[in-house]
Amino acid sequence: MHTFRIKTALIIFILILTFSILIPALAQNKQPEEAETAVESETVYINASRLEYQEEKTLLSGGVRIQKGDTIINASQGELFRDQQKIVLKEEIAVEYPDGRVKSEKLTVFLENEEYIFEEAAVLNYLLSDGKEMVLYSDYLKITGANKSFIAEKNVEIDYDNQKFRGDKANYNGESETMELTGNVEIEEGRDWVRSDRATFNLKEGEEGYTAEGNVEIKMILD
Repeated sequence: MHTFRIKTALIIFILILTFSILIPALAQNKQPEEAETAVESETVYINASRLEYQEEKTLLSGGVRIQKGDTIINASQGELFRDQQKIVLKEEIAVEYPDGRVKSEKLTVFLENEEYIFEEAAVLNYLLSDGKEMVLYSDYLKITGANKSFIAEKNVEIDYDNQKFRGDKANYNGESETMELTGNVEIEEGRDWVRSDRATFNLKEGEEGYTAEGNVEIKMILD
């Protein structure tokens, strides 16, 4: 019995010693991998058929492809402002990112802040956490990559769950999945509609609904 206890204690000691050696070694191996991932997320890859290097900017043409992390941008042509870390793209713009895809005729990208400003007939297909798709049309759309949020202005129209939302400005918070629509708001479902000065929408799964405020007017067809 005494010998058994000695053997057991010896085994436990060896296991503790082994883990005390392995854990720091594993941590050291993990740190370079994390550093490499961080560097990759801050790296921008640009491809084009033609490049013209000028004093303050670089002209890109003949088809442009840009990749930063999981975001891929395609356009016909663009200008890279190196000191400002800004890219202005024009014509046939198509963007794919983890939350959806966007098309427009003009795009300004601020690389450091991950801000994407779409202008001229922007169309956003946005995927919510429950898998539903929200399609937004506007002439101005700013997407912030860091917090999955966006602001849309000028002729805003949204298709969502067999409803149409219209307004002057839409402000969407990706973390809470809520959206505020302001200015000449109209919510249309079939032949019925609600009009107001502003409306707040909760698009989170299981909590869907909206609140309309300010000069609320309702049209309801009684079948």
